[in-house]
Amino acid sequence: MDELAWWLVAVLALVCVALAAQLWLRRSPPAGHARERAAPPQAAPVEARAGSISVPATVPGGGLAPLPGAAAPQRNPVAAVVAPPPVRPPALLVATRARRYELRDARPEPVLALERGRGEEWRRAAIAAPTPMQCELLTAALSHASLLAASVSPAESDLYRLTLRAGIALPLARGELPTADLRAVPAQALDPARSPALAATVMSLHCTPVYLRRLRREVSALQADSADWLRRSSSADERLRALLQDLSRYLREVEENHAGAIRKPVFVARVADFCAQTEQQWRIAFDAAEMLRLRQAAGETVASEPAERRHVAHCAARMLAIWHGLRLALGDAEPAAALAMRGALQALRQADDAESAAAQRLLADTVQAVDAGFAGEAALTLLLRLDALGRVLEVRGPVLAE
Repeated sequence: MDELAWWLVAVLALVCVALAAQLWLRRSPPAGHARERAAPPQAAPVEARAGSISVPATVPGGGLAPLPGAAAPQRNPVAAVVAPPPVRPPALLVATRARRYELRDARPEPVLALERGRGEEWRRAAIAAPTPMQCELLTAALSHASLLAASVSPAESDLYRLTLRAGIALPLARGELPTADLRAVPAQALDPARSPALAATVMSLHCTPVYLRRLRREVSALQADSADWLRRSSSADERLRALLQDLSRYLREVEENHAGAIRKPVFVARVADFCAQTEQQWRIAFDAAEMLRLRQAAGETVASEPAERRHVAHCAARMLAIWHGLRLALGDAEPAAALAMRGALQALRQADDAESAAAQRLLADTVQAVDAGFAGEAALTLLLRLDALGRVLEVRGPVLAE
């Protein structure tokens, strides 16, 4: 047993020696490679330059070989100086600002024009009272106004004038002129889709002092003068009482939103229908008063007081004039309306009643206004003052365009 263990140890020792020998052989390079590493590198032959001195040199093998001539003197490397590219300033595109924005159709004169205002014209114009909604609408429609060419005077830099062509405001506001046929000059300076509301706003600011304020005064006076007979009126006067209430209600609606009412054909047609109903009620009231007057003149005893019936007829005539005035304020100036009021005026004059003076004056003024035509048909100019953000600060006019 001891002998077997000794042989195992001997075999293991031999194996270890063999492995160590193999590992040593792998790490040490061959002899040829060692000689190549020990040999110094030979310089490459260099051709001798003309005129240089050759010095013999020993070479391996004992022979002599000419050595290359003296090397050319080395020059210090100099970096090449390259001129930098010329610096060119960026090209400036100077766009000339437009002096005027326009909305155009097929006609030579623009439908709408926006330009800088003048201080003298601004001082002469009357102050307008637009609603907050109208100011917002004007601000949105004139959002590019500040990009117009600057005015000469810095004091006038925030003034602008908006002009509508004669006869275009009403059809444009009612949509009778298609906005698709309008083009902005320069392009996108004005939005054609906003032009109907813009035209209606300008007409509203113009018609309020021309028509609506006077109509409100007349309605207030008529209500005060009609209070007594309305309390004592019979069922026959019930329709006149309803017409007076409708007159006050419709006038208030137009005062609150004239720009919207003028664009509603149904609303305008309803006012025209009230005009026809009021004319019919006036004829009934006037005929009843005349019948009582003739019967009283003939010596008959009448149950009603003729003076009260004449007062009712006078109030009906004034109501007729106010209804037609409201119809005119909405742009519906019909020549036939003047004929009806002329007939009423002629009848009152023939009756020779001193108490009918107020009715005759109101009828005559309304007939003259209808004959003159709708005031919104003229060329209108609206003057505006904008702040630095383009918001409407103050409005004046509209004035008749020059």
